[in-house]
Amino acid sequence: MGEKKMSKLNVLLGLVLLCLAACQSVPGKVGNLTEQQVAALKEVGFVQDADDWVFSASDKLLFGSNEAELMEEAKQTVYRITHQLMQAGITAVRVDGHTDATGSRSQNQQLSQRRAEAVAERMRAAGMKPDQIRVRGLGSEFPVADNRSESGKAQNRRVVLVVGG
Repeated sequence: MGEKKMSKLNVLLGLVLLCLAACQSVPGKVGNLTEQQVAALKEVGFVQDADDWVFSASDKLLFGSNEAELMEEAKQTVYRITHQLMQAGITAVRVDGHTDATGSRSQNQQLSQRRAEAVAERMRAAGMKPDQIRVRGLGSEFPVADNRSESGKAQNRRVVLVVGG
């Protein structure tokens, strides 16, 4: 084989090896999270949804109709989750507030924002830094249950915690 062909073959082989090395995943990582962080998320009830980890146990972070104040049990849940996240080294959380379909779109957006802020405030009180929490009010745009029944409406009055994976 000629020297030129051998040189091209070596370059090609090097590029293939470089590409394969770049495709390898880092041991102990699941997306952007470590295996320990994923275990901590699962322990407190987060489930994977595409690339994110979501805590949406609507029976845990519910609100009364037209209310933005956390119930005592919900305060304890937020406190426990926040400490678990901090112990695992998770430093970014999104808090999404939701409402049922009662009221105007504008009212629901504002109420959902206040609900998300109430949870974020509790997370800050538990020790999470303000710049680690992103808050969104999503109104009634993403229901998880039928808004025609009272039980469905109750399930839609919620806050969802999201950790990026």
